[in-house]
Amino acid sequence: MRTTVRTDLQPDVPNRIIATGLLRTRNILIVRPLTPETTRRALAALLAAAALPLAGERNQEPRRVVMSRLAPDYAERVPAAKAELLRVVNEERRAHGVPPLAYDLLGAKVGDEFCEDAARNGTSGHWDLAGRAPYLRWALAGGIDHHAQNFAAESRRGYEFTESAAELLKKMHAAFMAEKPPDDGHRRVVLDPVWTHVGFGFAIVGGELRMTEEYSRRVLEWAELPAGPLKAGQVAPVALKLPKGWNVGAVEVAWEAFPKPMSRAQIAARGSYGLPSAWRTLRPFPPAGARWASGERGDFRPGAGGRIELPVPLDRGPGHYFLVVFAAEGNATGRKLFPVATPMLTAE
Repeated sequence: MRTTVRTDLQPDVPNRIIATGLLRTRNILIVRPLTPETTRRALAALLAAAALPLAGERNQEPRRVVMSRLAPDYAERVPAAKAELLRVVNEERRAHGVPPLAYDLLGAKVGDEFCEDAARNGTSGHWDLAGRAPYLRWALAGGIDHHAQNFAAESRRGYEFTESAAELLKKMHAAFMAEKPPDDGHRRVVLDPVWTHVGFGFAIVGGELRMTEEYSRRVLEWAELPAGPLKAGQVAPVALKLPKGWNVGAVEVAWEAFPKPMSRAQIAARGSYGLPSAWRTLRPFPPAGARWASGERGDFRPGAGGRIELPVPLDRGPGHYFLVVFAAEGNATGRKLFPVATPMLTAE
């Protein structure tokens, strides 16, 4: 089962700030329960699982290790103003009983670069002129954690921005927090308890101001991914490392064709975004003496210490494959799970 929360394009708020919403801010998956099976069938399934090679044995393509905890070497724009916004965001989260966020320089770098590009090109929306959505830009920058973006823009003609960066950032954030249900997608993103980190993007070019809030959920310790694009039709070897005590429930594979350039009008017309729909779902092999109630056999074997090796078929054709990892601390079976990571693979 997969349920989603949708937010629509918000009407223009005061000061001509354009705020675009996030589609499917929360992916939720309920892992199907296990049912007992006979000893003979359980033994057969276990032997079949043992006969399957690990992802690393199936394909000797070079791999790279990505770690979110390694902050980029980046001197961000207006750090003091962003620190003030972080204080505001965490005060709001505490007031709603939600844990505070740590600051993320990768999010700041991704946000700053996008805001600079959007301000220079006069675009207002989540996409850039190359047609790249936030989740794609995040992945191309090395992001593997589950991610969401709040975006806002303001355009001025005939007069400049004279307010301080802190004032402008807080004004745009206040517009997010002033939203009312059901059109309160940005506010819900800010107050979502799943996030652990945030970074802010900011740029002013002439009379164009852009800002983003780049939220992420940092759970995965590292991901081992192919070093470069693979050929469509191959099976990609992937390894993931969850913290001690965490268990994976499923990995959805979402596919999207390579982006095509978009016009300013096309970007402005798209008010919301979300990951592409799942192409397939990979599940761990069930324990001995059990099977998935759906009848699925399983696709990978979680290892000791939180390591996961899984083969990912790139059988949808050329494009980007996003691995939406659903996991939980403790037993993941029969629970509502939220994504903890979304690493990306590329097939040509």
